[in-house]
Amino acid sequence: MILPRLARVVLTAALVGTLSSAVPATAAESGAHGAVPVVFDGDMDFDDAATLAYLCQAEKQHRIDLRAVTVTNNGSGTPGRALTHVRTELERCGLSGIPVADGSPTGVNPQPAEGRAWTERVLTGALGDGGRPDRPSVLPAWQLLAGSVLTAPRPVVVLATGPLTNVAKALDVPGVAARISRLSVMGGAFGVPGNIYGPDAAKFDGSQEVNMWLDPASAARVFAKLPGRVDIAPLDATNDVPVTQSFVDKLGTGRTPEARLVHAILTQPDAASGIAAGGLYWWDTLAASVVFDRVNPVSQRKERVAVRQDGAAAGRTVITPDGTPQRVGHHADRAQYEAGYFAMLTGG
Repeated sequence: MILPRLARVVLTAALVGTLSSAVPATAAESGAHGAVPVVFDGDMDFDDAATLAYLCQAEKQHRIDLRAVTVTNNGSGTPGRALTHVRTELERCGLSGIPVADGSPTGVNPQPAEGRAWTERVLTGALGDGGRPDRPSVLPAWQLLAGSVLTAPRPVVVLATGPLTNVAKALDVPGVAARISRLSVMGGAFGVPGNIYGPDAAKFDGSQEVNMWLDPASAARVFAKLPGRVDIAPLDATNDVPVTQSFVDKLGTGRTPEARLVHAILTQPDAASGIAAGGLYWWDTLAASVVFDRVNPVSQRKERVAVRQDGAAAGRTVITPDGTPQRVGHHADRAQYEAGYFAMLTGG
């Protein structure tokens, strides 16, 4: 066992050293104000972008220390373009020094092409970065995530709003799991139907939420490695917080760059059509509210959770005695959520 142990030590040292040289000094030195260190990993759908705007305001208010933003490329965002959108948004918010990276191979189940095309139209239209060339990240996402956790001045909160591929791979690095104080995840469906779609959906029983379905193996590994430290915001809770036109109009009264950005996203033609049809929800932003709002808008219970791996139920999240203990959201207070999100986004 000496060689494997030595290899793990060398890998950890290499990660820390690589990260230290790759992160700008301003970002590496952040956290002096004592705010909780945070890493955000998502797939850059419309609601990931809305979540990033929320986190940018939280960073500006010194409520969090946003260490890095990583993108999983097996979700709703188009590989390459998703990272470009992250860079554009951070620049719009005045936080271009925050390290970013993308990565992850195709998951167990592929993201439907129509979902990616919809996301790309909405974000390119809102951000106006269609002519901006894509630029590869210095580090792969899992490595930036792991290194950001290992070099943070105190234990880190990780917010994950896409497939858990990057998080699972980062947790393979020695010491990372011990340095994560809390992981908030948007994913799963327990007492409500799933929301998978696309040409492969007919092969499954419809019980799966998309993020868990895209990479069920990684989800199971993450839950097993962080027992008792995961907050799950499943469809059971997010179904209570639809995106409504009245709230979009309210966001339009905000004067911060972040509020204007989210309003621009949700007034794109494709997004507006989705709102009118009742098909958009505050999926990812609710997961952020669970850990960063002053009052948690989600009712949670401690449950033992597992992710099915095989057959028509693959990707289904279940409550079972054989699962790992986590905090599962069952309902959300819409008025409380909207008040908290608006207050954060507008600097209130």
